[in-house]
Amino acid sequence: MELNPYQERAVTASGHCTILACPGSGKTRVLSARAARLLANHPKGRLCAVTFTRDAAEELRSRILATCGQDHARRLAVGTFHSLALAQIKRFSRSKPPRLLSEGERLSVLRRCWKQHAPNISFDDVVQAIDASKAKLTPVPFADPPLESVFNGYQELMESEGAMDFADLLLLSVRRMARGDMPPLPIRWLLVDEAQDMDEVQMEWILLHGRAGAEITLVGDDDQSLYAFRHALGYAGLQEITFALSATETTLPVNYRCAPNILGHAAKLIAHNRNRAAKKITAHREDAGEIRVIRAPDRWAEVDQIVRTIRNGSQDDEWAILARTNLILDAVELALSDIDRPCVRSGGKSVWEHSIGSVFSGLLRSVVDDSWTGLANALSFCGIHAEWVNGHSRRSFGGCAARLESAIEQAPEEDGTRKALLRLRMGLASWRDQVAKGRPTLVVHGVAAFLFDYCKPNQANLLRKLEASIARMPGSLAQRLSILGRSSTNRQKPAVQIMTLHASKGLEFDNVWIMGCEDGNLPHTDSTEEDERRLLYVGMTRARHRLILSSAIEEGLESRFLEEAGLS
Repeated sequence: MELNPYQERAVTASGHCTILACPGSGKTRVLSARAARLLANHPKGRLCAVTFTRDAAEELRSRILATCGQDHARRLAVGTFHSLALAQIKRFSRSKPPRLLSEGERLSVLRRCWKQHAPNISFDDVVQAIDASKAKLTPVPFADPPLESVFNGYQELMESEGAMDFADLLLLSVRRMARGDMPPLPIRWLLVDEAQDMDEVQMEWILLHGRAGAEITLVGDDDQSLYAFRHALGYAGLQEITFALSATETTLPVNYRCAPNILGHAAKLIAHNRNRAAKKITAHREDAGEIRVIRAPDRWAEVDQIVRTIRNGSQDDEWAILARTNLILDAVELALSDIDRPCVRSGGKSVWEHSIGSVFSGLLRSVVDDSWTGLANALSFCGIHAEWVNGHSRRSFGGCAARLESAIEQAPEEDGTRKALLRLRMGLASWRDQVAKGRPTLVVHGVAAFLFDYCKPNQANLLRKLEASIARMPGSLAQRLSILGRSSTNRQKPAVQIMTLHASKGLEFDNVWIMGCEDGNLPHTDSTEEDERRLLYVGMTRARHRLILSSAIEEGLESRFLEEAGLS
């Protein structure tokens, strides 16, 4: 793997090392090259590389093994923080660990607790408050008593239902290691990608391995710290872990992706941020790119210009359409569906994480693994009062059949609760019988038919599409459920990529169009100005050759960030 001199110096650095890399300098290439060299030069040491998404972990693993060879695979572990923590817990647990909830199931359980304890507070505010609490090593008291009631009820429900969420998984791993109940991973080297995105709990997981003797290498770029809303520590976290590990720092200031004029405007923009590592970002390329700024009358006129530009260009042009929010992207996705170009939409929530998707898949999981959570979420969806469902979940134990029998005995007659429970008991017995006979598609149709009676019209239409999707899949019901919600890897060049600025991080394209560049939208009112400036900087530096930024007069003033970047 060929590296530039800056990357070579980073790869050969030894001991605890923090690398601050600018976009385009090949952070993943540096990390994979360092991993390959360590494995090749030290035949006995074990190495672990950790990142934030499954796709990134798979790419990192393939890059490492492509360089050093498959012979070293047994000494290499690559995964997300959560997958590695789960492997730790399973390895050192004396009993079966709690079942890990999918994101959709987690939100359904939270929704039940929200309906019971804090219906007057926005559900999004509830989710954000609980996520913020779980991103801390020490629980932070809730200022609002109803929020604390939701949190306590949520934790009690998960414990009684034998489940945990992703945040609990990492907290459990950190607390067990800190108490000495569970050892850190038996590794000599730990490599961390995108280190600017770590939160407090993830940083402690890293530090516990460093204190146990592992050599730590972190690769990050403080200018790409976009996840403060997910409690990422950003530049402050990189500084803190550098001090804690007495780390050396190597800065990689050369950008190998962008044309120099595109990079120059992006660098001018990000220089307005004060809380960042000092670095002089320079372009390796010498050829000039194309930059345009467009001011359209309204959003639809802006979309028309996007479609016209793509239609009139070459079929082989690689395009990415980026925006601050998914709502803005809906219009361009609709318009692009009318031209002869494939489109890939990414960066939004999976349909399996929305209400009907999570209820449908959760009930199917209960049929497969006898877990109560999916069944309880289905009961709440059927209109049974959340307080009754939650109360029964805390009081009853055993498998789904036993819990249903207990629920039927305690159910009131007048509000339809008993009728729904009886239908569900009959359905569960039938669905399990079909699973035993190897007829998963019949189970899919049966569970969907049960839920149809409780759907609103728009939910019913979506449920039909979800039902058809799982019915078409091959394999057993468990195998079908295991692949739900996985991100698409279809990145064929002729397709127009449509995504949020957040989702574009780590990607690069020949042509990038950033729409919706208005004050109030970019920068958005829901975030800090420095976070928003980093977001636009990341979007601009996705472009190799051509960058277009547009806004709509009807939506407000042109973004002040364009003036800061010298583009107004």
